[in-house]
This record gives sequence, C-alpha cells and structure tokens, in this order.
Amino acid sequence: MSSDSEQAEFGRRLRAALKAAGLGESAVRLADLVSCHGGEAVSPQAAHNWIRGKTLPRPGNLKALARALGTRADVLYGEWADSAQQSAEVRCNRSVPDPEQRTFDAFLTLPSKQREAIRTLIEVLAAAGWRERGE
Repeated sequence: MSSDSEQAEFGRRLRAALKAAGLGESAVRLADLVSCHGGEAVSPQAAHNWIRGKTLPRPGNLKALARALGTRADVLYGEWADSAQQSAEVRCNRSVPDPEQRTFDAFLTLPSKQREAIRTLIEVLAAAGWRERGE
C-alpha cells in the first residue's frame, strides 16, 4: 500500500472512530485529546491533517488517539499498529539508547514497502554478523 493510501485509510478509520466515540471532527478538540491522553502536543492543523488523511501521527500520538477514542491502535493504524506496539514494548521493557530509539521511531514513519526493505537489509546484515562470529 502506498503512503498516500495508508494516510487516506488512516483518515477514514480515524473519522469512523471519532463518530463511534460520539465526537465530531474538531481538530482543536482532537489535538487537546491527544495531549490529555499522553501524546505529544500537536497543533490543530496537525490533527486536521490526520482527520483528512493527509499525514500520519507518530506512534506515541497514535497510542494517545486510541486511548482518547476508546479503541485500539491497530483499529486506527492497520498494519502500522504492530510496529508501533513493538516499538513501545521495546521502550518499556529495555533501556534503548536515544539514537536507536530515534531510528525505531523514524522507521515507523516509513511507507510499508520501505519498512519491508529495511527489515530485509537488517536480516541480511544480522545473518552476516552471525556468520562472522561463528554462530
């Protein structure tokens, strides 16, 4: 799925979740909800872009959106949710140095085809490293 269609699908799912939660499509209110539920502060314009399917929120803001709307991240984000959840679990369960965490977060913003290419590259490099260590 292309990045544009991922964004459009996210916007569609977000609008449906807003409706199901009995909320309108107010970008100002959505931006406030994200902050109140543990997300990073965002502008109403950023929230508007999510609602319209023009951009995607960061993983932490996705989780805040899900909490605010009483739904799960995977309902909102589709295939991205698994990666976002895995990243959050790494953050909670291990001490990950900041540069690696920034890399994980950046990875999660990539379109699915680019994420797949990066996963393949990491697997190849890891396999090469195992061979070098004699494992």
